[in-house]
Amino acid sequence: MSHALYPVLLDVRRLRILVVGGGPVAARKVASLVEAGARPEIVSPAVSDELRGMVNAHGLSHHPRSYELGDAAGCHLVFAATDDAAVNARVVDEARAAGALANRADEGGEGDFQVPSSIRQDRVVLAFSTGGASPLLARRLRERLEQVATPGLGRAARRLREVRGEVQARWAADEGRRRAFWFELVTPELLDLAVAGRDEEVEQAIRRCLSQS
Repeated sequence: MSHALYPVLLDVRRLRILVVGGGPVAARKVASLVEAGARPEIVSPAVSDELRGMVNAHGLSHHPRSYELGDAAGCHLVFAATDDAAVNARVVDEARAAGALANRADEGGEGDFQVPSSIRQDRVVLAFSTGGASPLLARRLRERLEQVATPGLGRAARRLREVRGEVQARWAADEGRRRAFWFELVTPELLDLAVAGRDEEVEQAIRRCLSQS
């Protein structure tokens, strides 16, 4: 893909998703999908121990056979993740013909979308891509982002989501006051506290802003 890509975060819980392949690449795809709440179907004559564990743990559908024409029918997303370039190409072509978006995991061709690297802390998700510029660049970028996307930041985001309901109820008819509250609370200093995991001080800031308002 040499053109610009449109970044998007998908709610995959209601999507029908097919993963073709049973090795480590397919396992990584399935793991990230399951983490996001999806229940992908898997087509592969054999699966790795890791993937079999996920199938059993989450009650996923595994069809122990090779990919067949028609498997992509009715799917929204299709992942071609076998170790056979010809099979991956066929899966992508047939997925597109069936109206699905296809992702090809190998380097032999292009699909309709890429799955970026991501860091997840509770409801905070950071997704990034270097466009294939350099694996080392991607690694260094991840290391830098992990300094910000900490468990403390995830906990703070969850707490702010709870506060949001209280703020909405208190100033239901005053959008300006709601906006002012958030600007008073969500400051660079609060972000620093959250990243550092200083939960008590984050809570103190929240209580202080609510009481002053």
